[in-house]
Amino acid sequence: MRPIRLRDFIRVGENYFSVLGYKNDEKVKCFLRYSPDSKGERVKDGKRFKKLSHEEAVKHPTSNEFFDGSIFRVPLNRVEEIFKPEERLKELKDPELEKIVNFFSNVPRNEMGVTGSRLIGLKSEESDVDFIVYGKWWFLAREKLKKGIERGELQDLDEDTWEFIYKKRKIVLPFDVFVAQEKRKFHRAFLGETYFDLLYVRGYDEIDNGIPEEPGKKVAKTTIVARVVEDRFIFDYPAFYALDRGFKGILCFTHTFVGQAFKGETIFARGEVEIIDGDRYLVVGTKREVEDEFILSLDFLEKEGLMDEVKELLSDQV
Repeated sequence: MRPIRLRDFIRVGENYFSVLGYKNDEKVKCFLRYSPDSKGERVKDGKRFKKLSHEEAVKHPTSNEFFDGSIFRVPLNRVEEIFKPEERLKELKDPELEKIVNFFSNVPRNEMGVTGSRLIGLKSEESDVDFIVYGKWWFLAREKLKKGIERGELQDLDEDTWEFIYKKRKIVLPFDVFVAQEKRKFHRAFLGETYFDLLYVRGYDEIDNGIPEEPGKKVAKTTIVARVVEDRFIFDYPAFYALDRGFKGILCFTHTFVGQAFKGETIFARGEVEIIDGDRYLVVGTKREVEDEFILSLDFLEKEGLMDEVKELLSDQV
């Protein structure tokens, strides 16, 4: 059995958890996503389920046993079923998904996967496609997505979709700043009427890349300005931005702020200062709805003419 890794799902009883890390030797780092609910909109085998928010998950009865104050940690001997995105892709008969697979013809099929509600059989009519490409192949897929939008083979998100994402994430940043940062990432698109995310997951041969996953000692919440000196892992989980001063880097535990700034750019970020293995990190994304935490590229915002708006909103945090 291959190791449990990021974006797999596990089942404990009738509850489904999404996996949040790569190092799951004794306990699986995860978060509760779907649970039985008589009023839920998702149906599987005649039973109704609800997709839970962060607050609903931490108040769920399973949190008494598995929640550590930050994430859920499920002992391996309590896991009843493991769902692998790359395996599900082989068996799932889904016309929307098949169109996306065919679009990324430059990627071997065994380096792709599907996660989220489609992975565990709880898709609704509104479900998008959480599409995974593994390891080095993800970067080729991202380039294909970018060219696809430029050629009109794919469509960028419309304003309604951007507003939905923005409100769901409860982001403190102005809407136009959020959208401008997102558009240059090229990891979301429409293929016809199907919306999909292009998600990065490490290959099995690169699971341990030295980036810490475990929390450290919290020091304080702060805002920093620094330059990015390494961007190899900015789309990973946690995303890692190596910095030129003050901190070893930024660890980002929310998909909202992956790929926000590239090598050589000046970064403006707010999060928790943590000491991990003797090094100082700024940790962004301490919960799913990020609220007052953020990462921004000042160089990009200046180029886009958005600096005044950001300074006016966040000047009290600098």
